[in-house]
This record gives sequence, structure tokens and C-alpha cells, in this order.
Amino acid sequence: MYAPSASRWKKGSDMTEQYSDIANSWILWMAAAPALCFVFAQAFLFFRKSLRTAKEIGISDAKVSSAIRGASIASIGPCFMMLSGILTLMLYVGAPMAWMRVDFIGSVADALMEAAFTADGMGLTLGKSELNASYLCAAAIVMTTCGLPFLLFVSFFAHRMDKVNKVISGGNVHLIPIIGSGALIGSFGALTMNFGYPLGANTLAIISSASAMAGITLYNRKANIQWLKEWGLTICMVIGMTVAVIAK
Repeated sequence: MYAPSASRWKKGSDMTEQYSDIANSWILWMAAAPALCFVFAQAFLFFRKSLRTAKEIGISDAKVSSAIRGASIASIGPCFMMLSGILTLMLYVGAPMAWMRVDFIGSVADALMEAAFTADGMGLTLGKSELNASYLCAAAIVMTTCGLPFLLFVSFFAHRMDKVNKVISGGNVHLIPIIGSGALIGSFGALTMNFGYPLGANTLAIISSASAMAGITLYNRKANIQWLKEWGLTICMVIGMTVAVIAK
């Protein structure tokens, strides 16, 4: 995903000055502010709770600091991907709605797909058609509706996932991490394959980043280099993005 160039913004952009004023108005910023503040507050509360829990179960401060540093570094690569996608989404629905949607769900690909589906339903084409306030309203409804299942499921069923894990694992606690890992591999594998065909730059990016990840993992099993553990994900993502840009 790449943000349109500056020349396209000036000459061929589908966001007119009037539409931009509406999509980026202070009213929409005020409407999005509570949701954004809620996400920040939630992150702070989870972080504080994790620190307290670490002390209660006897995890040393050094290990906690190492975990925080490792998680922060590992998030750099995904943040670059999120930023590139959100800049594109901002061109279609404005900054307030784009930030709110991505902060709640975190999937730029889903948000862009919802924006495109909304445009298709109204007979418009993102990047070619001139957008209006009707599209902005429709996109807000579609994005909100599509995001509700995630929020509702977490709100009402997250505390019951222990029971689900016990049922799926048949009471064998050793199977729970294996099942969780399998679910992650399956979900990300399915998401990856959606972009792997037809063959092209995306395919090369997948192969190159996967090869880099396998190489780094196998090498670091013997080398056990701490910074490579922390930066491995970001390095693989940068390699994949670089190969995609070169291939295009």
C-alpha cells in the first residue's frame, strides 16, 4: 500500500477542497476524540496492570525492561506499514475517521477495503471519482458496522476464552500454546496468500521476507543475539517492502 504522490493530490485527487474541509473538520475531530482517548487510556491501564502483575509473580525489573524494549522495537516494522496505509485512507475519509478506525481495529487493509466497498456501492471509484459528503457518511456507517463485531466479541466473550481453551484442548494445558500458534499461523497465512496471487511484486515480497525470517530464526538459534531477536521482525518487513518496490 502506498500513499498517492503529491502531484496526484494536486491534479487528480478525488478529495476536493470542500470535501477535505468536511472530512477534516473540527467537528469530526471532536467526534473522534473520545474514541481515541479511550484507546490511549486502555493502553495505559493495560500497561500499568502488566507492571503490577509482573511484580506480584516475581518477574525481575531487568526482564520487564527487556520485554518492553523488545516489544517496542518489534512494533516499528508494523507501525511503518500502518502509517503508509493510514495516509492512503486519510485521502478518502479524512484524518479523524481514519485514525479512529485504525486505532480501534488496527487493520488498515480492512479499512481500505470497507472504503472501496462503500464507493462501489455508490457507483464511485476511489482514486478516480470525486467524493462528496454522502460518501463520507456512508463510509462512516460501513466502517463502524464492520468494526462492531470485533469490539462486541472482545467485550462479551474475552473473559470466557479460558473455558474455550479448555474445551478445545480437551483439558491438556500443554496443547493451548500449540493451538494458539496454529491459529496465528493459519490466520496470517490466509491473509498472506490473499496477496500472493496473481504472481507479481507481492509474491516476491512474501517469498523474500519469509526467507529472511527463516534465515534469521535458524541463525539466531545458535548465535542467540539479543538485538537480532528484537529487530528480526522489522528487518524482515523492510526486506519485503524493499523487494516489492524494486519489483514494481
